[in-house]
Amino acid sequence: MARHCRRYTCAIVNTPLQAIAEGLSTRTPAGPVPTGRWVQVICDDLEAALPWSRALAAEGLRPHTRNWDAALGSDSEGGDRPDAWIVHLARALPEQLARLRQLRAQAPREPLLTVCTALRDLDHVLALEMGADDVLDAGVGAPVVAARLRALWRRCDAARDAPQRHPEQLQFGELTLRLRERRVTLGRVEVPLTEAEFEVIWLLALRAGHAVSRLELVRQIRGLDYQRLDRSIDCRVYRIRLKLGDGDAAHRRIRTVRNRGYLFAPSPW
Repeated sequence: MARHCRRYTCAIVNTPLQAIAEGLSTRTPAGPVPTGRWVQVICDDLEAALPWSRALAAEGLRPHTRNWDAALGSDSEGGDRPDAWIVHLARALPEQLARLRQLRAQAPREPLLTVCTALRDLDHVLALEMGADDVLDAGVGAPVVAARLRALWRRCDAARDAPQRHPEQLQFGELTLRLRERRVTLGRVEVPLTEAEFEVIWLLALRAGHAVSRLELVRQIRGLDYQRLDRSIDCRVYRIRLKLGDGDAAHRRIRTVRNRGYLFAPSPW
């Protein structure tokens, strides 16, 4: 063999992708473990979510990635709760709305961010209605995601440090509203309100005796500007009245105030 030729030894190792995914399914990325805040990433497609989740570690976060079935009902790590939840969806959002709402009920206080592939305007609306605090497209870079999370944490920390301004429970005779449980009872009967309906009646009850405009309700609940053709608030108030038996126009307790909005009467139910 000529002197200028060198011998090399090489090996081709066939490592199944599934084995790699399983090894990274609970902690990403490999190597030194980040020491930042714990972010629980849950997804409907582990292969799509893992590279996205690994990029968050470079921003000083500590992401853990699991699929839906492994994450729901198992939200603790050594008894602790994550500092934030991220729902990464590679498939259509409407298929996961029930699970998103379940997660919001399971984690009512931690920031919840939804990330969708090919994000649509409708996805924005649906995710926010089901309890997400923010919605992003999966193509958004990790620095932007980390910045949005830090903004959510600042608001949560400020709210936690601020004096308690709102009660956990409101009582109007036999009508009871409980914020922590998101429950409404009339007498001893629970009123089956949706999450969106509860948000409306809670905001109205907090301002009992004062008219609350549709503009304020939309901004508080959905974080959007009110559009004149938007009848979502009116529909929710209509359904709330039906479920509470507040159909008598002459003695209505949730009243429509012309050109001003809705007023929750403080009189006992």
